[in-house]
Amino acid sequence: MPAQAPSRLRLQGEIHHVVIRGRDRQPIFRTTADRQVLDGLVGTVLGAHKARAHAYCWMTNHLHLVVEIGRDGAQDFAVDLAGRYAAEHSAAAGNPPLFAAPEPPFRVQADGYLLQLIRYVHLNPVRAGLVGNAADYPWSGHRTYLGLGGPYWLSTDLGFRLLGGDLLRAAAAYRVFVAPIGTPHHREALVDCRLYPGRY
Repeated sequence: MPAQAPSRLRLQGEIHHVVIRGRDRQPIFRTTADRQVLDGLVGTVLGAHKARAHAYCWMTNHLHLVVEIGRDGAQDFAVDLAGRYAAEHSAAAGNPPLFAAPEPPFRVQADGYLLQLIRYVHLNPVRAGLVGNAADYPWSGHRTYLGLGGPYWLSTDLGFRLLGGDLLRAAAAYRVFVAPIGTPHHREALVDCRLYPGRY
């Protein structure tokens, strides 16, 4: 069996897809303020676990985070985040959301699947019919990748490194990568991440 090619990326941990759902599909967010509370908590929990977030999306009854974290740390991260959010929500509203047990985080190979995972997470609101354009949904990292601002704790550098040799080309490639099927594109705009030479 041939040896696996070494990763081109210098990671500080492993990449995991973390999903936390409300119990019995119940909403975990009831107001805009609830999502703002979670935004604030994520930065604190990432710092506590020495982790980085590369994508996120807060849906109504579940949330997605793409987290780079040390080996075997993703489950503890998910439990900690859910617990802190429930405690904050309880203090603010007197009625904490009932979470289902966090799903086992799914580890992904960064070089091969990270871009696909970022796209999957950021297009969740479109697939759910909440918006027609992911840029119109304020509770995901998509707008940050488009340069429209976002939480301080979201890291875009790893995704952009996979997409191109400089920031402008990478940002253009991201727009193409997440665009709906059938959208016309200039061929030069999409950079094949397998050919990334390591300049950015």
